Amino acid sequence: MNKLFIISSLFIAVIFTSGSGYMGTLPDIEAEFSYMKKEKSEKAASPYSVEELDKENEHKLKPIPREDDTYVDIIIKRDKTSDYTNDLNSVIMILEKLRRCLNTNQEIQMFNAIVSNLIDNIEYIHREYKDKPESNYLSYNKLLELSVQARETATFRTEGLAVQRYMPYTSPDNIYTKENLNAKLENLLNNVNDTIFILKNLE
Repeated sequence: MNKLFIISSLFIAVIFTSGSGYMGTLPDIEAEFSYMKKEKSEKAASPYSVEELDKENEHKLKPIPREDDTYVDIIIKRDKTSDYTNDLNSVIMILEKLRRCLNTNQEIQMFNAIVSNLIDNIEYIHREYKDKPESNYLSYNKLLELSVQARETATFRTEGLAVQRYMPYTSPDNIYTKENLNAKLENLLNNVNDTIFILKNLE
């Protein structure tokens, strides 16, 4: 009887002293979510502001690709004058070639080739827009004026090259002097610069 009482007492004592809750291993919650703390701290510690990032990326911007027809079609072209603007873009590139040619005193063959290309493009614009509202634009009339001047200058330079073989510069009948040629080339350069400015600032 005493032994039975002792065993029962020990059994009851074990139950009350050991507890009756969950006996397994709890998951490491802090380790599972540590990546969230890391991301938050990295965002907070970013060394660049929005303004600094803009400056950092500024040098990556590409120059305007006027030779790219896709860019011209989508970015530059205006609703009512899209075709006209696109045609002027081609002329601008020729004018810039002519300006470089005049500034570097390139040989007559290069000069005449560029002038011929310019005249052809301006003639196309003349035929295409002579009966349209664009014919009233300053840019349109400036191109017609420039075409005449470019043709006259190229003719003068070509004739002067032929005449100098048979007539001295000092002859009173010789109009194809270096001074006259240089004056015509300088006037053409000034007109080219004015025209480029007008075409690039077309409204």
